[in-house]
This record gives sequence, structure tokens and C-alpha cells, in this order.
Amino acid sequence: AAPAPAVLVLGGRNARLDQLTGDVPPDHPDRNVAEQLARAGFVTLSFDHGIGGGLDAARRAGRDEGTLLAHAFALTGRSLLGALVGDALGALDVLAAHPLVDPGRVGLFGHSLGAAVALHTALLAPRQGLPLCAASHLGSYQALYERLLTGHEGAALPGILEYADLPDLYGALAPAPLQLQYGTADSYLEPADARRAADTVRDAYATGEASASVEVHELPMGHGTHVGHAADFFARTLAGPRSSPAEVPAQRIHFEVSDRHTVLDRVDSALASGILTQGPQVARFEELSRAWTGTETAAVASGSAALEIALRVIGVAGRTVLAPVNTFFATAAAAVRAQATVRFVDIELDGLGMDPDALCTALDRYPDTAAVLPVHIGGIVSPALDGALAHCRERGIPVVEDAAHAFGATLDGRPAGSFGRFGAFSFFPTKVAVSGEGGLLSAGLPDDLEQVRRWRDHGKSAQGSTLHDRPGGNWRLSELHAAVGTVDLERFAHTLAARRELAARYDALLADVPGIRPHAVPAGSGSNFYKYLAYPDPEGPYDRALLKKRLRERHGVSLAGEVYDHLLCDHPYFTGGAQRSGGSGHPTCEGGAFERARWFARHHIALPLYPSLTEAEQIRVVTALRGELS
Repeated sequence: AAPAPAVLVLGGRNARLDQLTGDVPPDHPDRNVAEQLARAGFVTLSFDHGIGGGLDAARRAGRDEGTLLAHAFALTGRSLLGALVGDALGALDVLAAHPLVDPGRVGLFGHSLGAAVALHTALLAPRQGLPLCAASHLGSYQALYERLLTGHEGAALPGILEYADLPDLYGALAPAPLQLQYGTADSYLEPADARRAADTVRDAYATGEASASVEVHELPMGHGTHVGHAADFFARTLAGPRSSPAEVPAQRIHFEVSDRHTVLDRVDSALASGILTQGPQVARFEELSRAWTGTETAAVASGSAALEIALRVIGVAGRTVLAPVNTFFATAAAAVRAQATVRFVDIELDGLGMDPDALCTALDRYPDTAAVLPVHIGGIVSPALDGALAHCRERGIPVVEDAAHAFGATLDGRPAGSFGRFGAFSFFPTKVAVSGEGGLLSAGLPDDLEQVRRWRDHGKSAQGSTLHDRPGGNWRLSELHAAVGTVDLERFAHTLAARRELAARYDALLADVPGIRPHAVPAGSGSNFYKYLAYPDPEGPYDRALLKKRLRERHGVSLAGEVYDHLLCDHPYFTGGAQRSGGSGHPTCEGGAFERARWFARHHIALPLYPSLTEAEQIRVVTALRGELS
């Protein structure tokens, strides 16, 4: 069946889920709202607010459970309504992602307390303009909470009257479609107060030139719902042809509502403590990361800072650093800033790592090599790393792993970042684990980490000292970034499993698609699938740029960025024949044609892959590829 319009149904304080959905006969004709909307052609989702029957009656001692919960939330500076809205936003995401649902045609219905939750959900939903039908929740907060004493603790935000009254919140929805229902025999409100509130809402919509989008029904009923009016409202506002599917973006960062609340709580703790850098959040970030690096760690401001600090600890100034010719510019730039000369090495095409034979040749050519920087491209720790490490070990040359792509990746069960003297990680928003901005260094030697901590804090000779023994930098990670990072690391096991599951699904979906070959991850490599790499047939109908353009414009599918489309030796900084700061000034692009790296840079693509990518979106990506490549 074609995807259908849908409604999230939020019942009142005493609503029973089995009656809302029609699983049992309702005790009043309007109590099975979800069932009646479903019979009218809408997919519906309902859930229990969870504020009734959870506490033992003896413990409650006659007190209202909702009131007790509201007080418990207040003790932590939060509101019961905020928690209910968080649940509703999560349910809205679930409903919109359901294969039976057209995500462009979703509305909200709420009765009484549910109407309050639906109102605030509509105000906070990422997609604005959701149609809302609110029944039996209209009037002024003063009337509901002071005169009538009928307002529920979970139906209003603490301190809201400092900013707005209930009609103002409804008015803030303009121009989104809005239907308000209230009964003249409703003992929970005053009809005259509800009429004044309705007029305020109409005025707000008129100010926004959206008068046609709001309707108010004053009905001869009690504290109930006119389901017929609600069904007609959604039939009109969710009518029309199936909406165009949203684009499949190259990248999508998603934090669940509960995760966002946790981040905010940790930011608030940092602000309350006055410790905004190098505090308990950073310590927790380092602790959580150790489960994935296999060694002790030190947090720094970025992945680039991590590389530079590691090279400064080693002491590469005036000497050569070898890096793969296919990597991000920051890898080489860190060595340049550490005053080394960068030389480039070709890659191997199985694991996309530094080619051991090419590295051996480069080590012979540059006997002053101070460090080697293998890079784990796309989240693959290549088996070729063993050969590269052996060459370095024979010559006593330290290795710094650029593991910016590879947090959580392994080789033969051993984590990225644990093979060299240092492992450098990035937590930039595009990476598999994020902190906004942030980096990490892993190291097996305690003294190395102590040196890192000095370099990151302006080169102080000891923590808290006012003496400096090296020209360090401001490479600290803030508590605010660590608050994001700790939350993301706490869910990283799920993130990694999700990425691997998505990659396996791409493997299956692409198995019979002509004209494209997925990159086969080598045996022993436990990729984190920072990138899902594939190779269109070089003899196919389009070059990469045209393929990406057609996928984007004709199918709404954006491919992820390549890793990488230009070799380092082709960047303007290095094509001038000499480096412009540090090093010996000799040409840096000698060393061959880099044929394997150049082939890879020209021919690979990266499919969108992130934990919130749905199966339907993956099918759409592969269908688009099949259509363009056939």
C-alpha cells in the first residue's frame, strides 16, 4: 500500500490506551479517538503518558500520582510537561519513519493533558507546520490554575506566565493548521474565558495572515472530543498527493531527545561549577574513550592538534615525516607546523593503507625520517599496517597512527590507535563519534601522555604551574564539548553496531546492481564504516561528478564526501616545489606517480551511511544507483 497520512494521538490524563485504540469497547463514544481516525484512513500511533498506576497506592496515600511526579521533576529543575513532550517528540520520529506513513503528512491530536503535550510538541518539532487538533484545553492559565483549580501539573511549564499565556502559545503556531475544540458544559474550563482565549488565537493568526488556517469549535459537550470534526480537519490538512520524499543527505547527526537532555544537564553542571575546561567532563570523556583505544588517552581540542602534539613530543623539527599521499590535508599540515618536511608514500588498494614496499623505498630514500604517519582511511585498519610497522621497527622510527576515521575500528581484534607510539583521533561532527570539536591522543607510555598534557596547556612545566618549558598551545578540550562527547561515547556501542548493520545491508542490496562494486573490507579488519566505499565501473555512462549530480537532482540522494578526491601532492601548498615553512625546502612531491592512490582518488564513491539512515532510505539510494548505472 502507498504510504498514508498519519496522526499521533495523545489522550488525556485518565485515558486508557486500550480504549483509545479500540482494543476494548470505550466507556464513552469519543474515547476511542485513535480507532476512529484509523477507520477514517489515517495511520495512528498512541502511547500511555505513564503517569497513572506506576506508584503503589499505599505509598501514594491518596495523593495524585501526576502531582508527585511533577514535584519529583521540579526537584531536579525539570518539568513533567517537558518529559512528556520529549516522549511525544520521540514517538513523532517513530511514526514519521514507519514504512506505512508518508512522513510529509503527519498531524497531532491531543485531548486535555494530551492537548497540552501536543501543543508543545508542535512548537518544538523539527518539522514546523504540523496540523494540530486540540480538544478540551483552552482558556487562560489564570482561569485554569487559579480560579478553577482544574489545570494539571503536567499541562504547563513552570514560570510560563512570565513569557506567554496559553492562547499566545497556540497563536505562535501560525500559520500551521490548527483546530480548537471546547465544550460549553466542560467543568474544567469557563466558556467565557475559553471564548476570549479563542479570540486571542484568531487575532494571532490574523496578524500572521493565516486566518484561514485556524478554526474553533464551541460545542454543546463536556470534557470530551468531537471526533468527526477532528477527522474532517485532518482529512483537509493532510490531503493531497503523496509528499515528495525528503532528500537522503550525505550526513545526518541525530541525538535522541533523552540524549539532548543529558547533554544539557552536563552543560548546566559545568556552568554551575564554573569549571569550563579540563574538568570532570573531560576526565569522563577520556575514561570512556579508553574502552575503544585499548590504551590510556588524553583529550585535546581537535584531531589536527592531536597529530601536531604527537609529532612535537617525538621531535620531528628539521627532519622528514612520511605520510600517505592519499589523506586529508591536516595530516601533512600537522607535520609542517611541527617544522618537519613531509614526503609522500603510495597506498595499497586492499585496505587503503600505506603500501609497505613503497614505505620501505621511501625510508631508504630519506634516512632522516623522524616519524611515519599511517592513516586508516574510511575506518579500515589495513592488514598492510603490519608490514609498515615492521619496517619502522627495524629502523627505530616511531609511528603515529592518524586514526581520525577509525575510532572503534580494529585489526585482528586490536583497536586502532594501539599499534603505534601514538594514535590520533578526531571527534569532528562528520566522524563516527562526535563532540562538536575535539580530538584524542592514545599512547602506551605514561610519560608520553604526560608530555601531551603539557603541550596541550601552553607548555606548562606541570599542572597548575606558571612556568613553561616548551612552546605549547591552547589545545585543551572544553567541558562543553566534552558534555556532548561523553553522551555520544556512552551510546557508541550502539552506533558502531548500527553502522556495521547498515553496511551489511548495502552489501546485500548492491549484490545484483550492475556497474558498481563495493569495496571489500580485508579479512581481519573490523571496519567502523566511517565511509561505505564503492567503485562505479570506469567504463560506465558517467564520470563521478556527473553521477553525483544526477543522483542529487533526479533522486534526492547526496553521496558522502570522498576520501579523497585530490592527492596531497596535488594541493597548491605542495605543488610550488617547496614547503613554505619549516623543513629543508626540498620538493615534496617526488617519489613516483602514486598510481594506486591516484586510481583510488579518481574512481571511488562513498554512499550515505549514519545510524539514523533507514532501510527505506538505503533502498532508495541503491534504486537510484541502479537506475543511473544500468
